[in-house]
Amino acid sequence: MSKKSFISGAIILMMAGFIVKIFGFIYRIYLSNLIGSEGIGLFQLISPVYSLIIMTLTSGVSIAVSKMVAEEHAKNNLINLRRITYCALVMSVIAGIAVSTGMYIFLDFISKVILKDSRTYLSLLILIPCIPVIAAASALKGYYYGIQQVVPTAISQIFEQVVKISIVIILASRFIDSGLEYACAMATLGMALGEIANLSVLMFVYKFRKKKGIKNISKSGILRKRKIVKDIIGTAFPVSVNRFITSIMGAFEFILIPRRLLVGGLSYTKSMMEYGKLTGMAMPLITFPCLVTSSLAITLVPAISEAISLKHFRSVNYRISKSIQLTFILGFIFTSIFLAYPNEIGGILYRREKIGDILYILAFTCIFTYLQQTLLGVLNGMGKQAISLRNSIIGSAIRITFVYFAIPIYGLKGYVLGIIISSAFVCILNFVTVIKTTGMSIDFKNWLIKPGIVGGFMFFVSKYVYSFFDIFTDKFVWNTAFALMGNISIGLILMTLIGVLKTEEIRRLLKIKRVK
Repeated sequence: MSKKSFISGAIILMMAGFIVKIFGFIYRIYLSNLIGSEGIGLFQLISPVYSLIIMTLTSGVSIAVSKMVAEEHAKNNLINLRRITYCALVMSVIAGIAVSTGMYIFLDFISKVILKDSRTYLSLLILIPCIPVIAAASALKGYYYGIQQVVPTAISQIFEQVVKISIVIILASRFIDSGLEYACAMATLGMALGEIANLSVLMFVYKFRKKKGIKNISKSGILRKRKIVKDIIGTAFPVSVNRFITSIMGAFEFILIPRRLLVGGLSYTKSMMEYGKLTGMAMPLITFPCLVTSSLAITLVPAISEAISLKHFRSVNYRISKSIQLTFILGFIFTSIFLAYPNEIGGILYRREKIGDILYILAFTCIFTYLQQTLLGVLNGMGKQAISLRNSIIGSAIRITFVYFAIPIYGLKGYVLGIIISSAFVCILNFVTVIKTTGMSIDFKNWLIKPGIVGGFMFFVSKYVYSFFDIFTDKFVWNTAFALMGNISIGLILMTLIGVLKTEEIRRLLKIKRVK
């Protein structure tokens, strides 16, 4: 079986991620216009609970499977690949059923005491049967990431979005007049059925590949299932504990935001509206470019694990360095874009809600948010989960402090300042660990100085670019779209001209040649 480079896998995931994000924006725009900012705020209250349960169950298993499969694949012990996946599937489903049972028992407590809004009860109830399904899907995704075959996961993600959007559109006319509780439940049902569709695609491809699998595979190097289970737990447990603690802190952080807005003098309805604008409208726009960094983070884990197992340390440093450089390029370009056109971008997508001010201040978080995600993938690939956990806890503690003390005084601006400071601090700590472990040097010129100059130039000329396209069309939407594409094109061209993006490397990456 030919092995694809981590960059090729990342490119495929980026393309799929772009399609998924586009579908996601269509869904969010439709949903926000349907239920308003208060409805989005109510829907976002469920997200911390969803993230807490799902990320804890899935992240550790997915990373453990991809890491173990990549190592066995590199050693050509092909017989172990499906044994690892089977053990992970069984473990995931059992854990999912246990969590679902516990959530059902404490459903009233979660909705009324923790979330303090009984309207979330029905939505949480709908999520319960989907937890084992999502857990099982994580094991299969880990298998595909481990063998560096990301097409099945890409297709499953697109199919999930199509199902989710279709369900909401079909049910909207029946539920929207019944109140926000039922409208929120409708959105949750779409999300739940989308997750089931995701697993269905992954299982179909897995069964199909099993039937077409290689016959007479050598049994040399076969791992006992007891050892596989032990190794999965050994790798997954620290990652899951990491995600559990960070998710707990993240859930506490997000649930606390509307409450501290209340302390600052806003009514409950107004605080939920502001919360919905921040977490359900503006943040998804800021994190849209994360389709690149999340793809890099996912593919870095098996790529680094495989390279380390083969002692290709030069390849490890190359992959890390290029991923960090690409993240900085992305961060500077989109920081400039969101600073230059916040009202225009917000006006196109959410006409009923003004999110320009929130989008503008969130723009300063771009670089650190994207970099934190890439470095997390690097640390997981190097097996530094404990250090990653420590750094994440520090970052969450800083943000919660700002939520509690700054929001009542400064509003959402105080929270955004907390995001910037916490993300920057976590990135510095992660960088120190990566440099100490790999001996890699910091390339200030190509990581920071050159991309920073281009980003500054993009911001400086942004008004002129918008005015230029204003000559050709008086349509607000088209003018903004052309200005965005023009400004991004200028950034990419300048990055290439000054040598940050090298045409030789781009050609090599697009041809999907392996870096040794």
